[in-house]
Amino acid sequence: MDVGDITIPLLNDTLRAWRQGDRIPAGLLELDILQNPATTSPIEREIRLRERILAVVAEELDAHRRAEGRSPAPVAGTRSALLADIGHDFGHGNGELEAWSALYHRYLTIVPLSVEALAAAAHLDVRNFRRRVNTGVGLLADRLRRLELAEHDRRHGLHLGRHLPPPEYTHLFGIDGPRDELTALLRRPGGPAFISIEGLGGIGKTALARAVAFALAQGGDFDGIAWVSARQTWLNDAGAIVAAPDPATTLADVVGRLTTQLGFTELAGLSAADKLDRLLPFLKSDRDLIVIDNLESVSDVELLLPALLPLAQPARFLLTSRQSLSGYPAVTSFPVRPLSLAGSQALVESELSRRGRPTTLAASDVAALHEVVGGMPLALKLVAAQMGLWPLPALLDNLRRARHRAPEGLYTYIYRRAWLALGDPARQLLLSLLPLGPDGEDVEWLRLMSFLPPDEFDDALTQLRAYSLLEMAGSLPSPRYRLHRLTATFLQAEILVGWDDAAIERSGPSS
Repeated sequence: MDVGDITIPLLNDTLRAWRQGDRIPAGLLELDILQNPATTSPIEREIRLRERILAVVAEELDAHRRAEGRSPAPVAGTRSALLADIGHDFGHGNGELEAWSALYHRYLTIVPLSVEALAAAAHLDVRNFRRRVNTGVGLLADRLRRLELAEHDRRHGLHLGRHLPPPEYTHLFGIDGPRDELTALLRRPGGPAFISIEGLGGIGKTALARAVAFALAQGGDFDGIAWVSARQTWLNDAGAIVAAPDPATTLADVVGRLTTQLGFTELAGLSAADKLDRLLPFLKSDRDLIVIDNLESVSDVELLLPALLPLAQPARFLLTSRQSLSGYPAVTSFPVRPLSLAGSQALVESELSRRGRPTTLAASDVAALHEVVGGMPLALKLVAAQMGLWPLPALLDNLRRARHRAPEGLYTYIYRRAWLALGDPARQLLLSLLPLGPDGEDVEWLRLMSFLPPDEFDDALTQLRAYSLLEMAGSLPSPRYRLHRLTATFLQAEILVGWDDAAIERSGPSS
């Protein structure tokens, strides 16, 4: 609904109809603040409208009463109590309190009261009391307009962010500073056209890019936001590969996804060069944010960046890459820093708390863990999942040895220990999840694909969640589960090629 349609006459007609028991005008039933998927009929929307107006008026009335040193009044159920309340409200010389009180008592109380009785209780003549009611209706109209504008902004943010991937973490640590720095750069007129978020796998590049794009969507800073995943493969730090579903592997793939997300589906049959030519005038007139995740996975990345360069300004590009793009003059590199000691401690303690374990870590233990893991969020999360199974000193000692054996040794060691701790049903379930796409699947899909009996499936799922081998996407009422890219890499590169578990046990920690 257009906020300009929320008028004082329409509100007056609606309030009078309620007081008289008549059908209300349809106008306010189109307010966006009333809409939800479960509320479709006019009667349901009218009920929600009355509840919303009553809540707004009661909130304002209580706030002004508190400002005058009065406690919020309980809902009065008798005529004498209502008249006493309005008498108190009109005894402070507070014009807004009087207006909200006059509106409430005239139209929204359980017990109907005549305007003459209300005017007498307020020590006013009827004409002046009606003026207070009209002032209250004007205040209500202004409040509803502001609520409607906020709802429009919220919906606009949801619309802008519709192409963003699901969040990878329920809570992000140490991200506020980098997120704010990047959003400021992207909001700044004449700022960098291309920004590359760079760092090792597991350090949080994608999570940071999503947080930045989400903040910009909520702020309404851009006319459109596109997210293209160029992740051709899932890689660990050593380069072990797991194929990603439906990857954008080439310049043509990236441009094709970009045109689709920006609404140019009619360009589907054109070449990449023709699509870029057709996009150019659009992107030069609108302010769009284009995110390309895992840029290093594009086979012809040396062609992609020059091809995208003419599209920049006012369009802005946010890239993530394991490989530095500092050699491209148009690209501003933004290295992702590992978590600080305090951030690492907060993440680990949060994970321990989530598992119902003691959360207070000795400063020496935190320092030792941070020195070994280096503030890598994924590694810290995986280590926290194992801290209840093995003594921390032994775990740290073996982590040090794993880190020094090879660059990828740390992650491989962490996953090995988790694998050995799993029962056979949990291992079977984990392996059955390798085909999962990045959006994940619901529990029923997991149950069917695992071929496990119900009791074994429930226990197996609990184990995988306990060891942070699964990530949750979707909403809490309807969760979807997926594998983290490094978990999938571990299964593909280590488990499926055949491990000697006995040899692994011999190299593991001792208590």
